[in-house]
Amino acid sequence: MEGDGAVTMVPLNDRDQLLANVSTVKVGYEEVEHSVRAFGTIEIAEPNKSVISARFNGRIEKLYVNAVGVKVKQNDPLFDIYSPDIIQAENEYLQSFKLSSSPRQSTVSDPKSKLLLLGLTEQQIRDLESANIVPLVITYYSPANGIVIDKKIVAGVYVSEGSILYEISDISTLWNIAEVYESDAGYIRVGEKANLSITTYPNELFTGTVYLIYPVVNPQTRTVKVRVLVSNSNGKLKPNMYTETLFTRKKGRALTVPVGAVLVTGKRNLVYIRAEHENHFEAREVGLGSRFNDKYEITWGLTEGEVVVSEGGYLIDSESQLKSGTGATHQHGGIAAPETKAKEMPANMPM
Repeated sequence: MEGDGAVTMVPLNDRDQLLANVSTVKVGYEEVEHSVRAFGTIEIAEPNKSVISARFNGRIEKLYVNAVGVKVKQNDPLFDIYSPDIIQAENEYLQSFKLSSSPRQSTVSDPKSKLLLLGLTEQQIRDLESANIVPLVITYYSPANGIVIDKKIVAGVYVSEGSILYEISDISTLWNIAEVYESDAGYIRVGEKANLSITTYPNELFTGTVYLIYPVVNPQTRTVKVRVLVSNSNGKLKPNMYTETLFTRKKGRALTVPVGAVLVTGKRNLVYIRAEHENHFEAREVGLGSRFNDKYEITWGLTEGEVVVSEGGYLIDSESQLKSGTGATHQHGGIAAPETKAKEMPANMPM
């Protein structure tokens, strides 16, 4: 079909079809999936990050966790510290604890709360009550589970209130932040599954669940961030790994043709169908929907049972242009065709 609306019939005998390696396929219905591919980065889930900062002034006497990458559990010892702040608070607590035995006095709650805020555990406070002696050095225990991502202290250093000592993160669950073009974001739904490919493990697929579609479009890249929640119970995934993320959504049944059957003119998408005349082929404009598994969804222009050229169509197209005298350049394989938006069917479209 050319720009003046005339239908161009291209004759091709059996010998020429064989030389041109022409293959055909019958158009039919099948289940269509819409696929969106995007690149992403593995990140630590923000709720799983713990920053351990000093709630006191003091000197680090001993480290129990002395390297990045060490796994710690809640209530594991992290370090011993000599802190006048803690010693003073413990003395205040003991004094209040002794007075609390009198029915006229009951002021234990405030000093105890202060010890808890300084990082002491309930067990340490009970030990203090039974020993009735304030220790000069106290052990600080981890308030969270995870892996030490960063360590900023060494034995013997003085720390001040507010100093960051450790960063601990639970990486059993991670976030994959994928950058999706805004034109594709509408095809992704929260709660749907996504598959992750990582070059470190080329033969494995990791599955996650779409947790959040960010509400802002990046004005420079025109992309939307999509957060995928990924289980990392086996510990294979590492923060800052690059991923290729595949979002797939079933759309129902539709007519499909192989990608190789489509020729892109720049303004139109053409396929060649076997005409009623023997060994003749006719160009037909079609509307494209989703691309998946090396096939295109056909939104208009073809009917079930028609036979289209799946391979060798570019040679037939070249023959058509020679016969019509046009020099239009058609792109084979549908590379430039839209993957997500179907073209509206013209009202006067000849079928």
